[in-house]
Parts: sequence; C-alpha cells; structure tokens
Amino acid sequence: MKHPNDDWEKEIQKEPFAESPFTEKHKQHVLRQVSWSQKTPKQTGALHPPGRIPNGRMNLRKRRLRTGSVMGGIVVAALAGAFILWNGQIVEPVVERFYPTASLQLSDDPSMSLLTDKMKRTVAITMRDYLGKQLEVTLAKKGPITGWVYVEAGQELETDYAQMWLDGETGALVELNMRGEIPGDRLEHRFVRQIPGLLADIGSDSSMKPVRVLRSAIMKKGQAMPIMNTSLTLQKDESYGEIRWRQDQAIYVSGDLTLNTARVTAEILETAQEAIKGLSGESKLPLRGVNYTRDDDLSEESINLTFGDHYFVRSIQGKASTHYMVMDYKGYTPELKTMEDHERYIEELLGVEEEIIRQHAAPIIKQIFNIDLNDYTFYRDSSNLGMASFRPESNEDPEGTTDSGGTTDSKSTTDSEEPSGTKDEIQIRYTQDARITMIERIQREENGSQ
Repeated sequence: MKHPNDDWEKEIQKEPFAESPFTEKHKQHVLRQVSWSQKTPKQTGALHPPGRIPNGRMNLRKRRLRTGSVMGGIVVAALAGAFILWNGQIVEPVVERFYPTASLQLSDDPSMSLLTDKMKRTVAITMRDYLGKQLEVTLAKKGPITGWVYVEAGQELETDYAQMWLDGETGALVELNMRGEIPGDRLEHRFVRQIPGLLADIGSDSSMKPVRVLRSAIMKKGQAMPIMNTSLTLQKDESYGEIRWRQDQAIYVSGDLTLNTARVTAEILETAQEAIKGLSGESKLPLRGVNYTRDDDLSEESINLTFGDHYFVRSIQGKASTHYMVMDYKGYTPELKTMEDHERYIEELLGVEEEIIRQHAAPIIKQIFNIDLNDYTFYRDSSNLGMASFRPESNEDPEGTTDSGGTTDSKSTTDSEEPSGTKDEIQIRYTQDARITMIERIQREENGSQ
C-alpha cells in the first residue's frame, strides 16, 4: 500500500529544490531518509504477526518507531521549509539553517584535510549569510607564521570567488574578501520587502522585479563582522532600476520615471535643450527618457534626461559639489580592426593640439555656461585618451611650463595633477578630429572633496 507521504519523493525532485545548494548526493540521502521515515507500524508489523513479537523486542521496536517518527518529522519539516514561498521568495531550507555544512561543497584537493569541523562550519555559514550561495572550496593552506588557515573558493577570474583566513585553533573568521552573483529571485526577503517603498519614494515603478544581484563582503583583521554590499538590478518592460545596500541599509536608489514626472520642470527641460543646442546645433529634440538617482552615501541626487536618438543631459546636486553634463553618445570612433588601427587612432588623439581643442570647445562652453576659457588652464588626461579638462588659473601652479624666454606660461598643456585650491572645472571629451562630444562643468564647495 502506498503511503500518502510518498509524494514528497516526487516533490523534492521538482523546482525549486532541484536548484538548491544541496548536492545530488545529499538529495539521495534525503530521499532515503524520507522513505525510511514513512514506514508505518502497520507496514513494519507485517514482518511479525500480532502476538508473536517478544516483549523485549516489542519495547525496542516502540523506541525505534518513536525515534523514526521524530527523525522523519524533522526531515519532512526541513523539506517543507524549502517550499515555503513569501512574496515569491524561497525561504531558506531549514536543514541548511540548523546544519550549515550540509550544503558545503569541497573539492577533491588533498588540502581539504586541513579543515576541521569548526572551520567547515565557519566557511559554510559565511558564504550562506554573506553571499547567499555556496561556492566549491578549492584550496586550503596553513600559514607558517600566523597559524591561520587560508581557504579559497570559486575561481579568481570568475564572478564567484572567495578568500577566507580562519583562526587555526578556533576556526573563527579572521579576514574575508568575497564576491558573487545570485539570480534576482534568490534575493533575501529582508531586502525584497524594501523594494516597493524605495522605488515609490523616488517616483519610479514600484512593481519592477529583481533581475540580478551582485554581492560582496570584506572583513579586515580586528573587525567584528564582515561589511556586506548588495547591488540589485531591477526591470519591468522598458523600465530599469538599481538599489544598493550596505549591510541591510539602502544607500543608493535609481529608477526610470515617466516622462511627465513632476521632477522634470519646464525650466529643467529648457536648460537641457539649450545645452544640447550649444553642443550640437540641434534644437527641440523630443524627451525619450527620465531617470532619477538618490545616493545617500555621497549625499547626492541626480536627474538624467535622454533626448532624441543620442543625446544625454545629467544634473547632479550634492553636498560637496554640483555637476552639469551634456553628451552626444553617438559612436564617433572609427572602425578599428587591427592592432595597427588602434595604435594609429591613439596617435591621432594624442596628436590633437591644445589650440585646436580650444577653438572647438570655447564657443560651446561660452554658450552653455557663459565661461571664457582664456582664464582656464588646459590639462590633457594621459590615462584616459580623448579626455581633457580646463581649470581656473591658480596662484600656485607647481608644474607650469617655461617658454624659451624663461617665463612661466600657466596656460600651456600639462599632465600635472589639479592645482590646489581649484573649485571649478570643465571636463571635455573630444574625437581625433577635435569634435567635442561631451562637456561637464563641476563646481565644488570650498571644503568639498573631489
């Protein structure tokens, strides 16, 4: 006779258990446990007809049945825990909560023998609580001086990777550097429940769903616990959003808004249109997209506007600085098929003279920001080809160049660091033919940092 609870055997082979962190070996072990726990007194009694079981064996049988019932109840409850859904989120299996090492994955490397039970438990709990998944432990190595045990999981060049340093005696976590990715539907409920309110607070679509989660955790020697950072990407139809948490506290929220949002006033639209006209000569382009970002970590908020097919305007208001950028993001880079093409293009960018760049940039900057570049020094960004900046002259220019007459020309091109005391800066991006494709004005407060 088939017992009704035999259906568990079918269920645990379905989603979401099939994609749980448990290994196939563990699944088979659970199947055997469930099968064993489902033996009823009637089934077992078939082996011994009533009245023919000795009293001693009868008592032993009763104890075994009671033990089996308890164990079976725990196993079934654990399996049931894997299927509980809350707002579409799978609650952590009970087995992994009370027996963390059940899902720990160890490679066949001989160094795994260095790991004590306490170390295995620390590794499993750390990855479970701070990464949301278990990575295969590939290496364990004991330090010759500190007595620490170094543990490595995942692959260094892959998205999922972890380095842990454990106390050789207690197995406690000493240092940690870990990163990984989990699907959006595996995001913990304590984060999921915050999403609608955070998106609604900035005026974005609160029904966007989690798509991708990037997780990292760092712990230095002397710290009580790791610092965990969670970055979530959201999407619904053509709308996108992003939320970042430090520990469980949201520090960054960004999302697309409707085109008629109250955040985009007539003044903001007019200023943006004028900026695009100054950069490209085009006017009255249609507004295609609006995105708003609040960064509590930097005490900044920004609004991003997309116009036409390839124009972008960003305004950032922060405690330490304000930014205003207009950009033409159409691809102006020539097709580069060979290494020789790349080298030639780099030489062309480096060969664009300052005077030519000034001639192209000055009238645009004058029209948009009403700034005369004659009072600004030119700095070429040697680490970012095609980027340069204009900064106000300073009374202390430590690396000004000297001309043939022996005088210092503070307007000459230099790759020096920004002079101290600079509070206003204009950054530009240019092409090999000196076309200006981006201009950003940065205004810093007197005590603001870069």
